[in-house]
Amino acid sequence: MEKSSELKDLYFLICEAQSNGDYGFFERHFSQKEGVVAIGTDPTEWWSGYDAITKVFKAQLKEAGGFQVLADTPQAYCDGSVGWVAGQPIVTLPDGAEVPVRLTVVFQKEGKDWKIVQWHFSTGISNEELIGETLTTR
Repeated sequence: MEKSSELKDLYFLICEAQSNGDYGFFERHFSQKEGVVAIGTDPTEWWSGYDAITKVFKAQLKEAGGFQVLADTPQAYCDGSVGWVAGQPIVTLPDGAEVPVRLTVVFQKEGKDWKIVQWHFSTGISNEELIGETLTTR
């Protein structure tokens, strides 16, 4: 695998599109092939298929308008026709509160374009909060 500046740049565009409510960006960049999936923070946020994903992204970007997604410097790699990015952007809410999140995106090359085939956007929760135990993390 090799570092990918192209996918790193695409990550920045993803964060910008979320900040601008540009659901058209996601309609253009999600794969329409079988198997595409998107997962969010809410327990009910698990969508399969292009139509379901783009419908929800459009609705949520309208409903949650006014937040900004501040990109960090992600890890971005590719290996042939598959690529991925992993980052920890900060979501700034309309009231100024900042929420650290995790964003991983898997891409597949379709023709000359990278298309999203797997999306995971979530917040972290401590092991102690989740299972009542402190586990080794470093």
